[in-house]
Amino acid sequence: MSCVELLRQSRAGLATSFANFTALICYGQVMSGIVKMCTFYFSISITQNLWMLIDGGVATGMMISISMSGPAERLAPSRPTSRILGPQMLASIGGIVMINWVFSVMSYVWLFTQDWFRCNEQAASEVNLNMWWLLGDNYESSILSFVCTYQVINNGLLVNYGYLHRAKWYKNYTLLTLWAFLIAFISYMLLADPNRVGCAFRLNCGTPSALEKLGYKSPSWYIEPYINVIQHNVIPRAARYKLWGYCLGNMAATNLWQIFVINGPVRRLLQKKKPLRRLKVKL
Repeated sequence: MSCVELLRQSRAGLATSFANFTALICYGQVMSGIVKMCTFYFSISITQNLWMLIDGGVATGMMISISMSGPAERLAPSRPTSRILGPQMLASIGGIVMINWVFSVMSYVWLFTQDWFRCNEQAASEVNLNMWWLLGDNYESSILSFVCTYQVINNGLLVNYGYLHRAKWYKNYTLLTLWAFLIAFISYMLLADPNRVGCAFRLNCGTPSALEKLGYKSPSWYIEPYINVIQHNVIPRAARYKLWGYCLGNMAATNLWQIFVINGPVRRLLQKKKPLRRLKVKL
């Protein structure tokens, strides 16, 4: 193996390791930060099956697929960062986390302005917190579930832009296929009327009697009774598309941050004006 090939592979391996690290930190900030803060404040939780999907499917699948990216065809003029607390890592993680936090907060600001939500808020004082697996039976949890699931899925794509030392982002077919499938899956649960898939995750669903009152057919499968007063958490159709567009906007904002600031012209400009001081080795 030539020295050039060794450098190509080693640089790609280093960049991939830091990409996985970035994705995991962003995942932790969503699940342990945004989700937990909303959980404690509203006395809610994302549903049990959604927890399993995110932890077992999304996070694990994304971490594996990120590592499928090969090395870049040519050596870059500079090596990849090896500083966990360096400016590149802090800017990347900090920017993604801040954007996600802003969009998460604004999603609740939007929710509390909706007529269909007012007077249907989660009554924390009347909820049996011992029935934790049913604490997602409300609108607050539905908004949190959709917004944060899109954020977690998108984390894998965000760290796939290491084109300087790894292959082009669109050549990681495993990651793109998984990303597209998960986005389509969660979008179906958000946009479709009450169905067996959504009801399995207790999203856009409710008890048979509540669904009939809303004009939907009574489901033929068993649905455990909802613990909220209105017995459902079906988001109106027009609001679903607004929320979907909002989640896509969240994803677009973080992708633009990675493309133009972390890996694009802003980074190159800063490298020229304020280069890092590196240790000089005399031979």
